Amino acid sequence: MRIKNTYSVYLMKLILLLFLTLLTQSTFAILPDTVYIRKPEELGLMYKELDVKTNDNYHIATWFFPAQNDLSESELEMLNGRKRKYETPENNKKLPTIIICNGDAGNMSYFQLHLAEAFCNMGFNVVTFDWRGFGTSSYFPMDKNYLCYTEMLEDYNAVINTVAQQPEVRKDAIVIMGWSTGAYLSMITAYNNNNVSAFIGRSLPTTFDDFIPLVMKVRNKTKSELIVPANFPTDKMPICIAAKFRKPIFLINGENDIRTPVWMSRKVLDLLPSDIPRELMVVKNAGHGGKEDPIMIDFENFIDKVSLFLKKNIVDK
Repeated sequence: MRIKNTYSVYLMKLILLLFLTLLTQSTFAILPDTVYIRKPEELGLMYKELDVKTNDNYHIATWFFPAQNDLSESELEMLNGRKRKYETPENNKKLPTIIICNGDAGNMSYFQLHLAEAFCNMGFNVVTFDWRGFGTSSYFPMDKNYLCYTEMLEDYNAVINTVAQQPEVRKDAIVIMGWSTGAYLSMITAYNNNNVSAFIGRSLPTTFDDFIPLVMKVRNKTKSELIVPANFPTDKMPICIAAKFRKPIFLINGENDIRTPVWMSRKVLDLLPSDIPRELMVVKNAGHGGKEDPIMIDFENFIDKVSLFLKKNIVDK
């Protein structure tokens, strides 16, 4: 593991950017942002852009961050917002990689960059990307009353399969991570894609039938404002595939989450085969997203716990 004295820096950045987190809290309805609020170079992060195309010919904007240490303040000042020269790992070492997907709002220039910064500092490559219709990915018309689009699964697989081909990536150690809408899309993708070795989820819904009534109540929405695509594989929702899921799972949930309550995460984990590694991190005084986001509230512990979980169950295997 890398040094931990940078956590205070991460937390300061997260506090300063709280209003952005509020904007990106899961809405359980599509709310894409096509404008990047910052680029990785503003944080001094080294990265390259991957050329990702889906089978139906959509471009998926993707940033690949190799494992790296934080720059000093003087090094950041010297960069002055310029893009760092990309350097391949020493001795062409292949490293475990975490792919972070978005939820249903914002884009990858929000919270994902701070997760990338933290996990890169812990020795992981990190990949972020935008669904079609989000960020600078190909335009895709979206109805804000939809919970998700089935095409997002196509986007996810295209990114994973492209990442698996990168020379910096250890192919048997690709992990995917998502929250809320992104959590169930991640678990479905991890179940179907053989390139994925583990899944990290925040605020994981069990089924649409379980969480739609809760969202209707909390967000004051009608069922017509929470549409599931007719071609979405509802038979692959987390509760439906848990008993056959054969990959390590780390879940985090806010103790006070009333949209995806803790019982949903527990139910999924309880149904896993007995030999599958699993861990549930419940954060006190945390809710679903925004200022109550459990990852933001307990950021240091989350990064540490996930890193240790992956080291034990993926990296050192």
